[in-house]
Amino acid sequence: MSLFPFALTYTGWVALCLSLSRHAREILQREPSPLERHLLRAAGWLALTASLLLTAARTGWPLGTVEWFGMLTATAVSFVLLLSFYPRLAAGLGLGLPVCAAVVSLV
Repeated sequence: MSLFPFALTYTGWVALCLSLSRHAREILQREPSPLERHLLRAAGWLALTASLLLTAARTGWPLGTVEWFGMLTATAVSFVLLLSFYPRLAAGLGLGLPVCAAVVSLV
């Protein structure tokens, strides 16, 4: 499993989560505007799609989709557990993980 698609999957979940009023109030201390809500949803789906394409490009579509569903499950479980106990850390990782993964991939 590659680290960058995994990080993008986690970021997609974070963006989709922050597009919901309840979670945005808890993490950001405010509700997102309708434009911000649409942008967060689009960014979340874009990150999930990009992770699927990267995974499929690396291992092929048959194995890539299976690996991607595994990543979806692993990141969703880890995100939900972090969101329950440390909501700001969970959201912060959504921004930090892709940057760290990109740096590690380049080195």
